[in-house]
Amino acid sequence: MDKLYNYHHNKAELTTQIMRRKNIIKVPKDLAKNLVDTYQLCRVLDDYLYDYFPDSLPKQISLNIHDEIDKIMAIFKDEVLQGLGQEKQKFRQISRTSNKRFKNIFEFSGSENLYLSNIYTRFISENLGHKFEDIANLSNQVYIPNQELGIKLKGVDLIIYDQGVIKYTQLKTKKDTLTGSQKDRSIEELKIHPYSIFAAALDMGSSWTISSKSVQNYNIELMAGHSFWSLINLEYHLILDKVAKTINELDKELYS
Repeated sequence: MDKLYNYHHNKAELTTQIMRRKNIIKVPKDLAKNLVDTYQLCRVLDDYLYDYFPDSLPKQISLNIHDEIDKIMAIFKDEVLQGLGQEKQKFRQISRTSNKRFKNIFEFSGSENLYLSNIYTRFISENLGHKFEDIANLSNQVYIPNQELGIKLKGVDLIIYDQGVIKYTQLKTKKDTLTGSQKDRSIEELKIHPYSIFAAALDMGSSWTISSKSVQNYNIELMAGHSFWSLINLEYHLILDKVAKTINELDKELYS
């Protein structure tokens, strides 16, 4: 069978070949059914990526990282302002009749700022998580199958090439993002790979929801903030400063 990397310049055919070849991948007997497809796709991608990364790493792309992060943050800000502007309009159009079922006392009382505050933080946090993936993708040590090929992998946000080793990575915003049940699911999703990382883009949060002891037998690394971004040759404090600046701008515009 020919190498998948032969199809590197034809993404449609590359995707077709990956889908064909995944069916011949043998699956471990104890693998959860909902992870079978992801396991097979990842083992096929292994073959492609071990050719892709050594070829792409020497080709330094002339990106101005500062400018590229600024572009991502500008998109983030525009999306947040547009999305939350729509939420504000929806709130103002709510009919407060006696027979309406209200979500909470803030909606019932017409307290716009209090009602919208939780929506604001949730919307911003969710959107910011996607933008951290976009920033990570500026590194030539990162591959995101969903962006490159439209292939979604359960429990995998991006793939990192670290000193000759492919590491399947789940990226959250901060260390304590997960609940208890989500923690167990993340471990199940990551332990199917030879090497994997559970990463927090920001070194924030009270403590890891996932303990180092719970993952040590599965080659799952825990990384937050600087340790994660430096792994892919990006500067944590640069990213942190640019995100904080954008959040401050949003705060002023949303509450002015």
